[in-house]
Order: sequence, then structure tokens, then C-alpha cells
Amino acid sequence: MKIDELRFVAHRGYASRYPENTLLAMAKAIETGARYLECDIQLTLDHVPLLHHDPDIKRSTGCRGSVMELTFEELSNFSFGEPAKFGEQFAKTPITTLKNIAGVLSKNPDVQLFVELKEESINRFGTDIMLNVILDTLEPVIDQCIAISFDENAVMEAKKAGFKKTGWVLRRWNNKSRAVTETLSPDYIFCNYKKIKESEDSLWRGPWKWALYEITDPALAVKWFKFGADMVETMEIGELLDAFKKEANDA
Repeated sequence: MKIDELRFVAHRGYASRYPENTLLAMAKAIETGARYLECDIQLTLDHVPLLHHDPDIKRSTGCRGSVMELTFEELSNFSFGEPAKFGEQFAKTPITTLKNIAGVLSKNPDVQLFVELKEESINRFGTDIMLNVILDTLEPVIDQCIAISFDENAVMEAKKAGFKKTGWVLRRWNNKSRAVTETLSPDYIFCNYKKIKESEDSLWRGPWKWALYEITDPALAVKWFKFGADMVETMEIGELLDAFKKEANDA
């Protein structure tokens, strides 16, 4: 299959080789050729939007604490090198803010970012506060950003607040989710491919694009592309892009 970088999303950056949701992981993903990045956003106690998946910092730092109960200054004292996964290899990895990534986008106008509003921060601070600080941060590069969330209300409010494109992340694969999708009419639907039956008529048709995660096998990516998926999301962005490039060169 012909390589098309626009069909691949770097899930939390190049997260298989570098600490996820960090400036390093995002920069390395771009170096491999990624045109779409995805990150998770949690808010600190003083409402600074950070790239961070979990509500606590145990996995990312090896220490105890909650992102939402600590200030940005306090969190800046930790290294976010995922020690359980990488040991001491990235022991001096600083915290990454959404502002840091906005700077990366400004230097890479051909790159787009899926910004996931995490439910823990939405529940803690409210959708309005979260959207306000995120939009303020991304204002210079907002045309390169797509708001996504498991929270359907956040998806609706993001469109009203100023995001030109949105995506809904499916928690369940059922008729209720399909009805909500048709009401939301997002630009993208994200879903774990394991929740979906593998068939040519399984993906709901509509004005949206399908992005399926977490796919690392090139053959599986090809299968889902044939079933109608528009994009695949992967933590192994370099390996997946290389596999498709090699196949294209060998053809």
C-alpha cells in the first residue's frame, strides 16, 4: 500500500521509544514523518494545561501525587521519564506543557495535533475552565488543532468555544454510542479497534473520519484501511511508517 503519512497518528507522540506525552516524544514523532500527533491534557491545581495521560504521576515519574492537586511549580521538580518503562534512560525529562507543543506546531505548520481533554480534569475543574485555558494557549496555532474527548459534552462545547474540528472517543461500541455519534456529528471518531467486528460494513458511515487505535501491526493497519478506516493511531509511529515506506519501495 502506498505510504500516506496523513493516515497515521502518533499516539502520545513516539511513545514506544520515548516517554509519552513529552516534548521529546512529539519531536521524535515529527522526525519520523508523522503529520498527526495526539496528546492528553490534564490541568494542574493552578490551571496550567500539561501533556499527561493519568490523573496521578506514578507511572510518568515513579512518585506519588496527583496532577490536579499540585501546582505547575511543584510538578516542575519531577522528571517525567517513565522510569518503570525506561529506567534511567530519560531521567532528566522535564514536564511538558501545552504551550511547549504550541511552539512546536508553530514551527511545523504541516503538522496537526489531536488534543484530548481528559475526563478527570473536566470533572475536577469543569469544561469551561479547561476549554478556556486550552484555547488561550493554542490560539496562535488553533487551525492545526482538533479537540477530542470521551466526554460528549466537552466535544460539543469545544466546537462552540472555537475549535474548528472535533473528535469523539468511543468508550463503548453499541447502538447508543452510534446515536450519540449521529447527534454530535464529529469530524473524527476514535475507537479501540478491538471493540469493533472486523468486516466491511462494521464502521458507521457519516461525515466523520475513523481513527482506530492501538495498531502497531502493518498488516492489521492494511486490513482496517480496507474495511473503511481513514487513520490508525499508534505508539510505534516510526516502525509503522517505515514498514509502509519499505513496502512502497519494494513494490
